[in-house]
Amino acid sequence: MLAQFSVKKPYTVFVTAILIIVLGVISFTNMITDLLPAMELPYVVVVTTYPGASPEKVEQMVTRPLEAVLGTSSGLKNISSISSENSSMIVLEYVQDTNMDSVMIELSSSIDTVSAQFEEGVGTPILLKISPDMIPIVVASIDYEGMDIDELSSFTTDTIVPAFERIEGVASVSASGLIEKQLEIVLDKERIEDLNSQVKAEVEKKLDENRQKLEDAQKEIAKGRDALKRESPSKQKEIAKASAELDDAISNLNAMLAEEKLLEAQKQAFEKEKEGLEQLAELNQLFEQLFPMGIADLPPDMYQAIMQQVGDKLPAELSGLSQQEMAELAEKAAEAPARIAAIEVELQNINVRQMTHAAMKPQLESAVKEAKAGLEKLESGKITMAIEMAKAEVMLENSEKELEKGLEEFEKAKEEALESADLNNILTQDLLKNIIAAQNFSMPAGYIIQGNNQHLVKVGDSFGSREEIENMVIFNIDPVGDIRLSDIADIEMTDNASEMYTRVNGNAGIILMFQKQSTASTAEVSEDIGKQIQKLEDQYKGLRIRPMMDQGDYIYMITDSVIENLLYGGILAIIVLIVFLWDVRPMVVIALSIPLSLMFAVTLMYFTDITLNVISLSGLALAVGMLVDNSIVVIENIYRLRQEGLSVIEAAVEGAKEVSGAIIASTLTTVCVFLPIVFTQGLTRQLFADMGLTIGYSLMASLLVALTLVPVLGSKILVKTKEKKHRVFDSILRVYEKMLRFVLRRKAVILIPVLLLFVLSIYGTTIMGTAFMPEVDSPQISATLKLPDDGDRDDLYAMSDEVMKRILEIDAVETVGALSGQQSGMMMMGRGSDDETTFYILLKEQRDLTNRDVERLIYEKTKDLDCEINVNINTMDLSVLGGSGIQIYVKGQNLDTLADISNEIAGILREIEGIGKVETGLEDADKETRIMVDKDKAMREGLTVAQIYAEISGALQTETKATTLTVDNDNYPVLLVKEDQEGITKENIADYTFTVTEKDGTEKEIALKDIAEIKEVDSLRSIRRENQSRYMMVTAEIAGGYNIGLVSRDVEAKLADYEPPEGYEISIEGENEMIRETMRDLLLMIALAVAFIYLIMVAQFENLMSPFIVLFTLPLAFTGGLLLLWAAGLELSVVSLLGFLVLAGVVVNNGIVFVDYVNQLRERGLEKREALVKAGVTRIRPILMTALTTILAMTTLALGFGSGAEMAQPMAVVSIGGLTYATILTLFVVPVMYDIFVRNKKEKVA
Repeated sequence: MLAQFSVKKPYTVFVTAILIIVLGVISFTNMITDLLPAMELPYVVVVTTYPGASPEKVEQMVTRPLEAVLGTSSGLKNISSISSENSSMIVLEYVQDTNMDSVMIELSSSIDTVSAQFEEGVGTPILLKISPDMIPIVVASIDYEGMDIDELSSFTTDTIVPAFERIEGVASVSASGLIEKQLEIVLDKERIEDLNSQVKAEVEKKLDENRQKLEDAQKEIAKGRDALKRESPSKQKEIAKASAELDDAISNLNAMLAEEKLLEAQKQAFEKEKEGLEQLAELNQLFEQLFPMGIADLPPDMYQAIMQQVGDKLPAELSGLSQQEMAELAEKAAEAPARIAAIEVELQNINVRQMTHAAMKPQLESAVKEAKAGLEKLESGKITMAIEMAKAEVMLENSEKELEKGLEEFEKAKEEALESADLNNILTQDLLKNIIAAQNFSMPAGYIIQGNNQHLVKVGDSFGSREEIENMVIFNIDPVGDIRLSDIADIEMTDNASEMYTRVNGNAGIILMFQKQSTASTAEVSEDIGKQIQKLEDQYKGLRIRPMMDQGDYIYMITDSVIENLLYGGILAIIVLIVFLWDVRPMVVIALSIPLSLMFAVTLMYFTDITLNVISLSGLALAVGMLVDNSIVVIENIYRLRQEGLSVIEAAVEGAKEVSGAIIASTLTTVCVFLPIVFTQGLTRQLFADMGLTIGYSLMASLLVALTLVPVLGSKILVKTKEKKHRVFDSILRVYEKMLRFVLRRKAVILIPVLLLFVLSIYGTTIMGTAFMPEVDSPQISATLKLPDDGDRDDLYAMSDEVMKRILEIDAVETVGALSGQQSGMMMMGRGSDDETTFYILLKEQRDLTNRDVERLIYEKTKDLDCEINVNINTMDLSVLGGSGIQIYVKGQNLDTLADISNEIAGILREIEGIGKVETGLEDADKETRIMVDKDKAMREGLTVAQIYAEISGALQTETKATTLTVDNDNYPVLLVKEDQEGITKENIADYTFTVTEKDGTEKEIALKDIAEIKEVDSLRSIRRENQSRYMMVTAEIAGGYNIGLVSRDVEAKLADYEPPEGYEISIEGENEMIRETMRDLLLMIALAVAFIYLIMVAQFENLMSPFIVLFTLPLAFTGGLLLLWAAGLELSVVSLLGFLVLAGVVVNNGIVFVDYVNQLRERGLEKREALVKAGVTRIRPILMTALTTILAMTTLALGFGSGAEMAQPMAVVSIGGLTYATILTLFVVPVMYDIFVRNKKEKVA
């Protein structure tokens, strides 16, 4: 017997108590403080990029193949996907308790199998395991007096971010609104045209010189013809002259042939080098596909993970290379395209010179041949002059024809040579990009080994300044010389200031987002961030860093409120003891038992990895009133026996022994109500397991304290006692005794009103509203702004400034931060939109307005603006877990049919009272110019769809990254920018022409409109699928003042008559479905808890009837809880149902104590009714004391005192209402039911 052992060995008990307190304090100071219990979300996201692809193509080529293989993974519950332009996102939901690490390995293997079959251009799928730690714990704004946004960006990057990243527990710090600079290179067409003119002039000069030679040869032929007509006495001189000319011609021809051989040798050398470089270029393409983020900067573990996935795609000889060697090889391979481009330029120059030679060579050879033949004829003396003149005439005519033909070929060759020398054809954006990248090169080539020494050989030197890039040589052309980048382009350092919108209280600022490590305490990390903010502000005068969203502050707000209510509850419980016992000594015993029980519970929480969070602390606050119940029953019984004359030791031992069975049973009934939580899944289990364990630990600790410490303290403190008179309480006892005797005679007097109230409470549940979680007034809210479709970026920024100005006019608002565009989606891991601005609003701690008031004022102040404003006041409380509003899924295959059904449902919803804004997702459809290529027509013209895409894509692309310039450790992207999209507009794109080469070598222009149909269509931004079936989602917001549960009933009633077409189905999802699912789990827990309570009481009473009688207190409790909840104007939420669950275990305690004592009195021989009356009179004091301590301990929570008290308010209201009503009626209904069901015999009944 614990009581007897404890009384005999008091020092052992005291030492154990001190040890528990020490362990409790240590445990409390080392416990992790967080907003919510540790939750592992069974979700995995697979993201795949496909640049340039439409949502339909992404769905067909990426999403469906991935869904096919991922859909077979172990433990998969649901698979959904969103196919958007350029990307695919698949969300996999698994059943609870799935080993997510094993799932990640399985998914990685499946993805490797299917990704090898993807088209070129599809990125490697990225696996992400979803965790609550991905949400930022702190969002802060930065501004610095005297600094512009450019200086502030540099200061933030160089000083602020590194200072925060050094904080222990901080996983990452990201900044939005930073000004990013880049070096833009814009080709200057006028300067290129000037250079082109110089090059063409020099080429024409050389070609004109060759033409002159041909024309001179024609003149010589004419002179020869004249000479033949005359008999010249100086025949020998002419022969000599002809011989000299022949020698000159042969010499010129030989020189040209020698130069031609040299050019051919150079050409072969360049082509051989190019062939080797092309292998490196292919390797570079493979690297770019497999390592889009580069190799050198990858963390070693990520590099090893990628190598395991893609190792089979690399050549075998590369598999043994280290990360550094692989990075060096990748950099060499990356320079191959640039060198290839340079070689192609050299080959172009060689081709120009070869073509010039080709144009001259036939004429020179012909001239040499004819001159030689003429000379031979002149030297022949055996032929008569007439024959010589006739033959000479024929040869001259032939030579003249050959020269004329040569002139024609020369003109054609001249055109080709000039075209080849045109810089507009040579100097492409891709070529310039490759040249710049190749020159910005530095790479270790290897080592020179001399003896035991190694000398590193490094080739190249990266650009160190803007001037180096400006002065780099692009070409060297003989007639012009060196052509530098500055000769052909404008080079300017620019930034993205015009594209960024980040404001803090109307001023340009920067937003920081902090994410914590998964094992770190949110509150501690938040506190350390706050300390670092203060340190930085002290160090840099004028610097202001304002937290706009801080989970740590919210956690401390909630926990402080709960702890405050816990202390108030404890104080009130002690006051109750003083009032009822009118003796300080029992109060001291109880006062000492409270901290000991709490410390014992905290120690158990620490060793079972329960964090200090809203749920566990609410459990402690709820338990504090029940902590003293067992001790009150024991000390009151000891006190009573002591007044009856027993010695202090006998009273301590017998007093605890007499009630031990009852308090053990009552404790077990309270603890067992949380046992059914093991049969639930999802949020119900993850959220409320901590509360169940916390209450269980607290009550088991209080039971041990009541059976050990309380008897010991009673034996030491209650040494001297004397009976004290309580006139008020004695009067209450006399009135109670009369009333009890009356209702035992007139049972209907009490049973009929109780039954009517029970029916009324059941009816109340049908008209009460429902909610997932109570709303909590947090100091942080958010809002989004969206412009009409015709608004541009400048309009959005101007409207955002105006909205911010009006929000700041509200007295309760302290700080407003705003982000626009894709950066706004980073805040909560969402996907921002270019036509939206997100506002993060920090409210003053001391304010008269509630969040609902602020929401109403924002809408009122912006109602006249031509924009759409949506305010979210539930940014921090648990209601965000339940979704928002009503979501109706429309499933099927044909997108047009899905759109029609969605519009019909949206029309139905708009007619329902309580429905606010309704959206189908079709409102945000993009306008798309779709080019439908006629493949047959295109192929007849020598074009494929891929060629058409490549050329149009290149024409529309306005910028490309060439390399990165590093100056003073700052990196600047170097961008090549086109001045326009080659004049292409939506109106004239049909006139875009393609140049194709015919079979005979001639070129032909083909207009796009001749081979394709061009039309403008509405295109969905994304295609959604669930379990491999397409769907669209109709969303409806709940209007202010309406309840989600009641409105959802009307929606279900309206849609019950709607019949979708065959092959299509609709389902209602959203917040109400989450509420129903969670409530079903809790109702199951309540039903199982009642069964467990009954079985425990059967074991206690050793019969079936007594527990049945005690169970009648449960309807009483539910009636009182529902009526008070209804009277308080609160909704039936998950938290209020949790109150009913706790109530089921608590309310039977008084009934157990009452029936147990009645059975003891009947064992002693009392008649049934006398036993009922005596038990009532004797036990009314401990029953009222235990009930009042529990009720008063939760009063502050029920009244909503303190920030964040709204979270536990419904649970406290239900507990107070149920316990108050049940306690009062237990003193009457339980005796009545006992009198009805138990026979009037004196034999053993328990």
